Amino acid sequence: MNKWRAQVMVKWAKDAPKMDNWDWLKEWKEVSWAGSTMGDWDLTLWVDVKGPEELESFVHKKLRSKPWVVDTHSTWVKEVWAA
Repeated sequence: MNKWRAQVMVKWAKDAPKMDNWDWLKEWKEVSWAGSTMGDWDLTLWVDVKGPEELESFVHKKLRSKPWVVDTHSTWVKEVWAA
């Protein structure tokens, strides 16, 4: 019951590389799921972390360090009950 999960929405830069191969996400152990999205955001990541500090580190040190990331929006949830 100590899992923290976050949904991180990502906005690409106009000159973001075309990505046909998403295997590079395997290098990021925090990412448990990724999906291409339509609308205001281009990518949704589900991230498993130990807490809010680890989420902030992932977003600001890993994700936002990529030149093709313009903006991010994160929401997190801590599991309190599961059947």
